[in-house]
Amino acid sequence: MARASSSMQSMALPLVKSLERREMSSINKPRVRLLRRGSSLVALAALGALAMTASAQPSVRHSTGEKAGVSLALILDDLTNPVELPLRKGAEAAAKKYGFSLKIVGPSPNTAQAQIALVQDEVAAKVNGIVMLPVDSSALVPAINAAVDGGVPVATTELDAPTSKRSFFYFGGTPPLQQGMMQADRVAAYEKAHGATGTVNVVVTSCLPTVTGQQDRRKGFEQEIAKLNKTMSFKLKEVAFANTTTDPAKNLSNIQNLYTANGSKMQVAYAMCGPDTQNWGTVLKRANNHNILVAGYDWLPQTLNLIGQGWVAWSLGSSLYDEGFHTFGVMYQHFANGKPLPTGFAHGTSTWATKANLAQVRQSPDVKYAG
Repeated sequence: MARASSSMQSMALPLVKSLERREMSSINKPRVRLLRRGSSLVALAALGALAMTASAQPSVRHSTGEKAGVSLALILDDLTNPVELPLRKGAEAAAKKYGFSLKIVGPSPNTAQAQIALVQDEVAAKVNGIVMLPVDSSALVPAINAAVDGGVPVATTELDAPTSKRSFFYFGGTPPLQQGMMQADRVAAYEKAHGATGTVNVVVTSCLPTVTGQQDRRKGFEQEIAKLNKTMSFKLKEVAFANTTTDPAKNLSNIQNLYTANGSKMQVAYAMCGPDTQNWGTVLKRANNHNILVAGYDWLPQTLNLIGQGWVAWSLGSSLYDEGFHTFGVMYQHFANGKPLPTGFAHGTSTWATKANLAQVRQSPDVKYAG
């Protein structure tokens, strides 16, 4: 198919604005305040703005602050994924602001069994509450339910276990299903603008396919493609799906293998998590291949460099820093001041990182603390 080699920059702001208008009209979101800090634009969801839709061993462990006997734990899904560093910083910032004791733990290896053991450990340690990112949206349900039944409330952030007894789920961006739809719309618009004809082959990658977030991204992407294909002169076709894992070295190796197997017959890589996005750009840069569009997710610093260099077209970012800061703030207010824990699901708003706004994006705490 035909594609101009001038690459990714031509999408920039007009398409971003049109997609943002679509996003605003298609979902209900809590109020989000956009605060300017110098040249930065940081999305912070107010603690009272939760608009709900419905009801192994640790390799890292440390404590921060103590006040009013409130002890909270953050149980990560993985200790090797650099994307989650801003979330940890956000949690630590909340502990510093409010003065509660914070423990951060994560499973090694990042299996459901190892994470279940961590939940049991924190319940036995008599923490007041737990915030967690489940490794597996289904396998962690019994452990979460047991913790709640034992008197330890659980909230989820970034990754959810929606069928469990967790109190609430907070996501720092547009809901994943809509993220997938937005990516499909953007890919289709790019291909149309670059004269696509016939069939445009897409490879989809996931670093953690056992969680609902990435499952929903894929579902939204595929549903929107099916809808778009009914009216477009060309067709988007998913030709491969792969689990690339969150381990950086393994992820890079898996992306390289996918490129070796599919590079000559693919036109688009839809990367549904941070390591995938960075490594697709890295592999294409090494191969000096400008013929594959990378539609990415998350704002790892190297990903932003690759966007600036033209190897990644764009990356859709959510605020993990806010997930840590906001979720622990809600938990603390419950235990320190008796505010009821919310239930259901609330979210912020995602933002595209493109060549046009890289300087602004780099000022975000989600970039500052990710590298």
